[in-house]
Amino acid sequence: MIALILMTATGMASYDNIKYFVWLVPVSTAVLYLLYVNGKSCRMSKENEIKSVLPLLFTFVCLIMAFFASVLLGH
Repeated sequence: MIALILMTATGMASYDNIKYFVWLVPVSTAVLYLLYVNGKSCRMSKENEIKSVLPLLFTFVCLIMAFFASVLLGH
């Protein structure tokens, strides 16, 4: 959210170009928080936890990179 505000404040992108992402960040944060709070813990070994977290982190990084690339190239 800070990066989006910074991009509009510096003129790199207009609000019309990134308005959907501005609204998507708070909504997705709320959904992810609810999933985290209501999630049931299961007993996993540390190795299995790492195996399940690494693909999620990789996917998240790719999503963020694609987001900023689309905003910068769309400008």
